[in-house]
Amino acid sequence: MIREEGIVVALEGDFAVVSGQRQKMCGTCHNSNTCTVLSGGLGQRSIKIRARNACHARVGERVFIEISERTFLRASFLVYILPLVVLFAMVSWARFLIQTLGWSVDIEAFSALVGFVSLALTFYWLQRRSARHGRDGGPVVVEVLSADMCHNPAPPSFLS
Repeated sequence: MIREEGIVVALEGDFAVVSGQRQKMCGTCHNSNTCTVLSGGLGQRSIKIRARNACHARVGERVFIEISERTFLRASFLVYILPLVVLFAMVSWARFLIQTLGWSVDIEAFSALVGFVSLALTFYWLQRRSARHGRDGGPVVVEVLSADMCHNPAPPSFLS
């Protein structure tokens, strides 16, 4: 399990929006203070994560959130690899289609257009899929640090 600490900044129904710093993944790197790869050029930038609020945490409380490595790797694949695979497949398909049918269009421009449209559709699909499957296997608030235990004494179902 990947476990991170953060502060609840908002509540959205059964979910808590948790704000924290990107630090544990990069903590052992000697460039962690100057690296701009993960922060979009802004150094140590806080992130906000929407997590299932299994402990009924309240706004302002420090909490631990967890996500399984499998879920994290699957989400990383869907966000980073899948769009590239779809892009290359659709551009190749567009080039093949133009050459096979003998269309008199600019192959590069048509392929680029098909690639951009396929990328946009892939990210749109990922966003819709994320909204539908947001309750399954995502980040979960597992511990409230400003209290001895969760406000709800029953353990989260995934820990059973």
